Amino acid sequence: MIKNISLIHCADLHFDAPFKSMGSYTGDRRNDIKKTFERIITLLLEKDVDYLLVSGDLYEHEYAGRTVIQWINEQFSRLGEKIVILIPGNHDPYTSNSWYRNYPWSPNVHILSSKTPDYRDEFCYFYGIGFDTYRQETVSITKKPEIRPEYLNVCLYHGTIDMPFAQQAYNPFDSNELIKMGFDYYALGHFHKFNDTLAEKGILNPGSPEPLGFDEQGEHGVYFICLSKEGEEVYREYEFIPLQQRKYCEIEFAVNEVADNSQLKSELLKAVENKALKTDILKIILSGRLNYSICIDLEELEQSLMAEYYFAVVKDNTKPAYNLEELAVEKNITGVFITMMQEKIKVSPEDEKQMFEKALYLGIEALLTGNVEI
Repeated sequence: MIKNISLIHCADLHFDAPFKSMGSYTGDRRNDIKKTFERIITLLLEKDVDYLLVSGDLYEHEYAGRTVIQWINEQFSRLGEKIVILIPGNHDPYTSNSWYRNYPWSPNVHILSSKTPDYRDEFCYFYGIGFDTYRQETVSITKKPEIRPEYLNVCLYHGTIDMPFAQQAYNPFDSNELIKMGFDYYALGHFHKFNDTLAEKGILNPGSPEPLGFDEQGEHGVYFICLSKEGEEVYREYEFIPLQQRKYCEIEFAVNEVADNSQLKSELLKAVENKALKTDILKIILSGRLNYSICIDLEELEQSLMAEYYFAVVKDNTKPAYNLEELAVEKNITGVFITMMQEKIKVSPEDEKQMFEKALYLGIEALLTGNVEI
């Protein structure tokens, strides 16, 4: 007999995340997470998916109040009798004051914790490996999984896979040991970028459906999974579906050819237009060498970008471009150094010129400012 099921696998929604760097836009970004979650629920209904899996960090325990928990539960209730399986992560652990313990969740919601780590229905067996505390340096398994070949067996896991470091270990597990447990599909959570490198072994991590910072650039969404089983043979099909409201976009802009602030603003807007959408959250990093007479007006640049894009911050990493001709004729150590280095650059092989040019500017900065950043 062939068994078939479909899943939407998501993780790391982080409802009520603080978004500290967003200032007055914090509320907007929290609403973006809500909109993305509504898309997930709608997707599940439109595709008539059997199960919704949430592999940890559904909300931020430190910030989430009853209002947002009630809203999440209302979304789960939209699914009717469709089953929701979730596990606590390190941001929403199964502590004594957890909302998982202290809220009357919809009957279709099943929370897998160390207290009750599994759930079985007519077709599937679900087993969860989550968090009881904010930090777990070893995996806590209170009950061995009861895998049966006649079921489709699914493991929800929140933690670090195949990572050697010990100082930041969160529920660390070796993927080979995980596979030996014998599940047909492993629904991972914790890392915020989607990862299908172990898909052939039935291991997927969807990342966060809505990105939370500039270290989470690129596409974000959920996995749509179809599992089937005939005898001992398991067949898996998966599709990553982007659902995010916004993207974080970091753009480096070299200012070397800019003559003044007006040109800088014009050229920057033109460069960003080809690399970002109006809904994006931008970080612009100004680099290169700028005429020392120009003082960049960061506030004006940010306001110009904010008029066109959802949010923008500008970081100035430029260095001054000195007038070498004027400095070289000065009767001091700076003039002597510049003349000496220019002569060296002239006679240097092509593959060494760039190195000596960099040394020239570093030396000038050291001589004129008494400080240099390499």
